Order: sequence, then structure tokens, then C-alpha cells
Amino acid sequence: MSDPVMDVYTKAYESSGQKIQAFGVITASGQVLWQSSNWDLTADAASLVAAVKGKAPSVSQNQVKYSTLQSRPDSLVARSVAGHGILILVKIDGDKWVCAWASPDASPDQVYVDVDRAARALKGKI
Repeated sequence: MSDPVMDVYTKAYESSGQKIQAFGVITASGQVLWQSSNWDLTADAASLVAAVKGKAPSVSQNQVKYSTLQSRPDSLVARSVAGHGILILVKIDGDKWVCAWASPDASPDQVYVDVDRAARALKGKI
């Protein structure tokens, strides 16, 4: 049986031109439902979702600070000022969110589209 999150992550990775390099599904309460093997969201999951809801000017993940480029009630796009990549959060449904990391050379707008598409594909599947 296939893993719906892995399938969606693989599609996002490929459609982004391999720019989306880490992927996870988290809840607003901080539970990690799924994460790629190259990423650990356990310490930051709750604060990441809180940053979206609070329209935070910046967010930290894995001790890396990201400055918010775009914030909406159901999404956040932030770039590391130190050149450590792009962090994207998009609401799936209920209290579930996709959290993705893209390489520093990615276009924030383009990877947002790929992550948004991934979140929509996961509705009702996780």
C-alpha cells in the first residue's frame, strides 16, 4: 500500500525541480503526523503553526530564523536571512498543516504553489 504523504511529497519534489527537499505534516497542537527522514519538526511544530496564526514577522525552525515574506490565515512563506532556504506552511484542513523546506535558490512563489497543491491533495487523506 502506498503512503499518501510520501506520494504527495514526491510529486511536490519533482514539480518544484527538486527544490522542495524536506516535507512534513504537523498539527496546530504540535503533533508531527509525518516527516521526511531528513527533517525533524518535533521541537518546532506548535510554534510554526502559532507563527502563521499570529502573523509573526519571523519564525524559527531547527534554530534557523526565517523572515516572513507572505502570511495569510492559511499559509506562511518565509526565507532564511542567512541563506538557509525557504520555509512554507500551508493548511490542509482542520488543524493539519503541510510544512516544507526548499533550497535557498528556489523561488518562494513557485515553491508555494507546489506546497499549496500538495496540501490540497492531502485533504481527507491524513
